[in-house]
Amino acid sequence: MGDWGEDEPGIEAEPFDVDDEPQGPLERREPGRAFGVDIGELATGLVASTFQKAIHKQIVDVVGQTVEDAVSEVLDDVTIEDLQLRAGTAALDAVQQQLAALDDEPEPEEEPEPELYYGSVDEFVREYLIGAYRRRVDGQNRLWAARWWEYDEAVIRLDALWRAWEHLRQDPTTGMSVWWRDHADHHMGVLLSPDGPFAGSESEADRNRKGQPLPYEAPPEGLFTDERVPVDEPVQPAG
Repeated sequence: MGDWGEDEPGIEAEPFDVDDEPQGPLERREPGRAFGVDIGELATGLVASTFQKAIHKQIVDVVGQTVEDAVSEVLDDVTIEDLQLRAGTAALDAVQQQLAALDDEPEPEEEPEPELYYGSVDEFVREYLIGAYRRRVDGQNRLWAARWWEYDEAVIRLDALWRAWEHLRQDPTTGMSVWWRDHADHHMGVLLSPDGPFAGSESEADRNRKGQPLPYEAPPEGLFTDERVPVDEPVQPAG
């Protein structure tokens, strides 16, 4: 065979695209690990996640459209107005029930004031103070008046002592300690002072001996009423 010349006729080759060539089977290669990552596990997770998202989207689209169509068919204007009226009635009933429950709650009962132990300042002085506060009254270093009820300042201070005692006796822990420290020692110190309200008293009835109760003389009847007895209830005479 000779060489083909440039002017001699021959078979013309058809051009072709490389991409059109048939592909052979994909070469398999075990995933293994790369850079410390399990390629197979990573691929499985990505594929599973992709499938789940796609399926979930399809379900949501189908179900959402179905529910919307069903609701549109049922909830016409009349039904919506009826539901609004029902909801308003239910809310009003609930409010009324709460208000009725508040009205039915019993009001807290006020605790009654504790009954007085002594009915008057005179009883307090006579039954408690002159025996508990024994001091030697010599008319010089200490002064006292058996007729203490004739001295306004003395009556006011002794009344304050009595009422403080009635209040603090309710405290079983430090009540009496507070009464002695903050009330008795203060007011009695003033009352027994030579410069106190009894200054100038020279009666022997206002003296006592060491260890004896403070001098005392009963006030006129009715000067101090028993506060434990209601005002409209007559006081029964003793005996």
